[in-house]
Amino acid sequence: MDSELSIIKKYCGNIEERIKACKNRDIAEQLRCRLCFELGENCKSEIVINVLHEYVNKIINNTFDKKGRNKTLESDYETR
Repeated sequence: MDSELSIIKKYCGNIEERIKACKNRDIAEQLRCRLCFELGENCKSEIVINVLHEYVNKIINNTFDKKGRNKTLESDYETR
């Protein structure tokens, strides 16, 4: 799995930072779709694409609450 993640990082950059910069879950899911598309253009391995999808889902689930709000954007989160 380390080799798949290194390929993903090469083509997608720091995914965790990119997801955590999203204001809400909907935007993060759009980013996931875009990342999968871009990776698919450069890498034809279904295994790598599946790893990306699972990796991004895990980050999204850890970053957003049940209402779709970003838990890491504290100032925005606290005002709701």
